[in-house]
Amino acid sequence: MDTKEVIENVTVYSSTTCSSCRVLVKWLDRENISYSKVLTDESDEAMAEFMNVNDGAFGVPFTVIEYESGSETKISGFQKS
Repeated sequence: MDTKEVIENVTVYSSTTCSSCRVLVKWLDRENISYSKVLTDESDEAMAEFMNVNDGAFGVPFTVIEYESGSETKISGFQKS
């Protein structure tokens, strides 16, 4: 039996100049996936939050998917597959 986890929250870390970030956000919108966006280049707090969750990855987009079970998936970059 294939059991899928239920997504609780999606956070996209982005910047105002990131073209891949814009493509990702458009894709999420088109797929009707709810998300919150954190612009890492707009405040020190946003950058600190990004640095706290990115596991050493420096590029954006960086997406964190949190599941109801408490687990999470972290994705660096965007490639529609």
